Amino acid sequence: MGLFGPRRDPGDPRQLQIAVHELGHAWVWKAHGLIIRGIEHTGSDGTCHVRHYSDTDSLRAYAIGLWAGFEAEDHWLRANGLGRASRSTSSYDIRQFRRTNRELGPNSLSEAKARSLARKTVHRHWNAIEAAAPRLITKGRLSL
Repeated sequence: MGLFGPRRDPGDPRQLQIAVHELGHAWVWKAHGLIIRGIEHTGSDGTCHVRHYSDTDSLRAYAIGLWAGFEAEDHWLRANGLGRASRSTSSYDIRQFRRTNRELGPNSLSEAKARSLARKTVHRHWNAIEAAAPRLITKGRLSL
């Protein structure tokens, strides 16, 4: 990263928090059958690129995965005695969830249901998420 961004440090709690968040999205979307095009970590931000379609099953999977970043982050923070995840760090994901839920119409999910499904899938893949976080920070990009 050098002069223009933070140094990549897999021991930095903030960078690990970001990595776990993005990997939470990725593993849940993958578990629900969506295609992960890549996961990026800049040192101060992250992105998970996913391909989804407008059919009901894909939209539901996408909606569930939008909460997975928050749930993974919350799990990691609590496990490390660093508090709880903040909705403000997931504000984009929450807006996307609401938009996607509107598209689902009568097949929409309550926030509680989507979060519960995301949390269960995050817990099922937790070892993989936790193991990949330092690699994502160091490499800056991963594929699943």
